[in-house]
Parts: sequence; structure tokens; C-alpha cells
Amino acid sequence: MPIINYIGKNMKTYNVSRHQHDYWEIIYCTGGDGKIEFFDGNPPIEYSRNQIVIIPPHTLHANSSESGFRNIYLTIANWTPSFKKALLVSDNSQKDIYNVLNLCYRYFNTETRNQANIILSFTELVINILTAFAGTNNCSRQVEIIASAIVENFSDPTFSLDDVYKTFALSKDYIRRQFIKEKGISPLQFLNNTRIAFAQKLLLSKNVNNYKIYEIAEMCGFSDQLYFSRVFKKITGISPKEYTCIPKADKYNSD
Repeated sequence: MPIINYIGKNMKTYNVSRHQHDYWEIIYCTGGDGKIEFFDGNPPIEYSRNQIVIIPPHTLHANSSESGFRNIYLTIANWTPSFKKALLVSDNSQKDIYNVLNLCYRYFNTETRNQANIILSFTELVINILTAFAGTNNCSRQVEIIASAIVENFSDPTFSLDDVYKTFALSKDYIRRQFIKEKGISPLQFLNNTRIAFAQKLLLSKNVNNYKIYEIAEMCGFSDQLYFSRVFKKITGISPKEYTCIPKADKYNSD
């Protein structure tokens, strides 16, 4: 499940030496301008105020400016967007991305009730806005139909991917390969990831909603609690019960 695991600000800065992160990095320029240089053969990205540079994990880069820049920067763990390379995004005239990031910065760095759920909500909002602004919704029609069907029906234990495949004149194998090519994972993995992401949200607030684990499994589309636990552990590395015992701060930094 994607999660913002760090967010900070740079005051007037001229150079950030070459470095890389284990996570996606988002840099929003709040003042001045500058240039991100990459050391993997990709061309540099020049940016200015109210523009955002999105940088993939393990990408060696440096940030420099002759006049100095200011920014908000954050890293997001467990994010698998459809784009794979660094790109430049511009905010709109209302500065929606800036306003969201500013709020996120405040809540991330201030202890508050339900902080974990708030950061999860901000993470979902940030990646959805960035994806929309980046104009990356370039998937084929059949892949989008399958993804939409999964998002709309993942909580239904009778939902069947085979029933969705049958609505196309193309073969199941062809559609599955196309989905993997465009989304990076199979339709079944996409379905399970969607279900487990929702389960994590419910488990995070388990002390508030008092749901039993078998009830959470059913709400996420699993009719078998043991199968739910196996899938959960395969994706997250721990069992649902163990997940509820992780300290809140560790959830922010989980890989």
C-alpha cells in the first residue's frame, strides 16, 4: 500500500549533491528555479516555481540552481505508478498540489489523533492528483475496463476475473499479457493488492471500528479467512494480527 514516509522543506538552497532514494521522490518547487541532473543517461529536467519533479527509486540525481530554490519534498513507499521515468508536472492556477502538500507536511510533522489514517488519506490524494496532472492515463481500453471492474467489485467474494475476460473478443492470455505490460502486474495481483490495501486501512483503525479479522477478510472480498491471511502475509510480509501490533511510526516506514 503506498504511504508517504517522509516529507520536509528546503529553504533557499543552491545545490543538493548527487544522491538516490529507495522510494519515489516528489519535489515541489515553491520558489526560484533549478535543474535536476541524472546520471543514468537521461536528460536533465529544468523546473521553476509551482512545478513538480517526480523521480523513481534508485535514480542517482543532483539538484542545482544559480539563483537558489525552495521546495517541499517527500518520498512515497510502495507506489507503482504507470510511468517509470522521471517527469515534470505543473500545478494548476489554484495551486491544488501545493495546498495538499502543505497540509500533508503539517499533519506529518505534528502529533495528532488518527495521524496514521490521515497520512494514508493524504497519500492516496497526492498520488491520484499527480497521476491526473501527469496525464498518464494511457492504458488500452480493455486494461482500463479490467482495472475499473476490480476497483468497483473487489469487496465482492463472488467477483470473477474470468467473467470480465469473457466480455472481450480477445483471448484471456492476450488480455492478461497486455495488462501486465501496461500495469506491471497481473490482473490477479492487481485484485489482491487492491483487497489487501483496503484491509490495511481497516486494520489500522481496528481499535476504533472493533472489526474482527474474519469480518475484515469478508469486507475485502475473501470468503476464507485462512486464504486472506496467506495473501496478506505474501504481500506485506506479516500476518494481519501482526500488522495490528506494529507501532504507528513503523507503518509509515514499511517497505
